Amino acid sequence: MSHDEDPTRQVPAYGDTAQPAIAARMAPHLRLTQIGALCGLVSVIAATAAVVIFPSFDGGTGLAWAVGALVSAVLMLIICVVQVVVWRRAMASWLGKRPQDLQAEKQLSWIAHLASYAVALAALLSCMAGSAAAGWSSGSAVLLAVTLLFVLAAQVLAGVQFLRPSGPPGTLPAHIRRLNTRSRYRND
Repeated sequence: MSHDEDPTRQVPAYGDTAQPAIAARMAPHLRLTQIGALCGLVSVIAATAAVVIFPSFDGGTGLAWAVGALVSAVLMLIICVVQVVVWRRAMASWLGKRPQDLQAEKQLSWIAHLASYAVALAALLSCMAGSAAAGWSSGSAVLLAVTLLFVLAAQVLAGVQFLRPSGPPGTLPAHIRRLNTRSRYRND
């Protein structure tokens, strides 16, 4: 096969709505957000179970922390679902199934991304305080630890995956590639 016949080297015409290269590059990010949403669902289930079996010997203040952990888990699940929906809409646009301007989706995804940090911090504090109030070896404390683990996994896998067609922003290899590119331009 000659260089001109290779389908991977053929550039689509300017203005085409389908952008298969971006769609192929971003498919792993869509999968990450989907896995993160599943982690968010597991965290909600664990937090619900922790609230249901929470010991009632402390007068209710510990239960309030467990309910706070449940609220944090639900909020993280909502953030993850928002990210999945935004990424699916972008993927449909990049595949040419439903062409649209993705500016509103980018903004919504960025806001959800920022909110995920506050929710993760609230989950951390409420899970730790709820576990301490329940007694570190109780079943509720174990479930709150599972809740925290899955909330953080959901945040890392989906919450921070804001919509961007340029690739992952903060990974070390991406940063090193950017530095190498800048260095090459300076040397030339």
